[in-house]
Amino acid sequence: MEANKIIITGAATRMGAAIAKKLSGPGVEMVIHYNSSKSEAEKLQKELSKNKTKVYLVKGNLAKEQDLKKIIKFSKLKLKYFDCLINNASLFENDSLKNFSSKSWNQHIDVNLKAPAYLTKEFSKNVKGKNNNIINIIDQRVFKLTPFFFSYTLSKTGLYTLTKTSAMELAPNIRVNGIAPGPTIKNKRQTDMHFKKQYLATPLKQQVNVQDICSAVDFFIKNSSITGQVIAIDSGQSLNWQTPDVIGKE
Repeated sequence: MEANKIIITGAATRMGAAIAKKLSGPGVEMVIHYNSSKSEAEKLQKELSKNKTKVYLVKGNLAKEQDLKKIIKFSKLKLKYFDCLINNASLFENDSLKNFSSKSWNQHIDVNLKAPAYLTKEFSKNVKGKNNNIINIIDQRVFKLTPFFFSYTLSKTGLYTLTKTSAMELAPNIRVNGIAPGPTIKNKRQTDMHFKKQYLATPLKQQVNVQDICSAVDFFIKNSSITGQVIAIDSGQSLNWQTPDVIGKE
């Protein structure tokens, strides 16, 4: 089972670009959405075209409903129908319960939860056949809650719930699954030292290989018996149990 008519959000860089490369190949048509990374998107388009993938680029701010409509309209025009949607784009900014603003709250909910919900709705209206997939990129923190990154965490726990409930709603013709990564690619606010400290603190003491995320996407597409599952690919980060209440504080 393959995916041939694919939409990936936030696919110009980082994990989204790696997933696009993994799913590319002869006979594949792919809409790559980007917001500000135009040159990276164009470079990726050229690269994927070399292995006979038809790549269409669409710019859009996922917080704006008119842009979501534009992405769907563009995708219908280019692909005719869909068989795979990967909700990869994500906003990751720091706030807390004590200092969050309406702006921060709305942006995280709009990009990380409302946009995937809207795209899921529109995807479901435009599929053929039996093997249709939606894969949501979530975060291991949904399994190991902290009070940090307040609006982000709430948006991702919402996306976790959307994965489960949309899998119920859209079966049997559309399967919906999720991947919850751990420390895979350093984020913009981390130093190299902080990122290394983070992944060395996981049970497996290693950085998550981005290719392992890509392989899991491929696995979900090819395995016709799985829906509604969210798998943590996080070097065991969400299993960390050696907290002060368990081991005692020195």
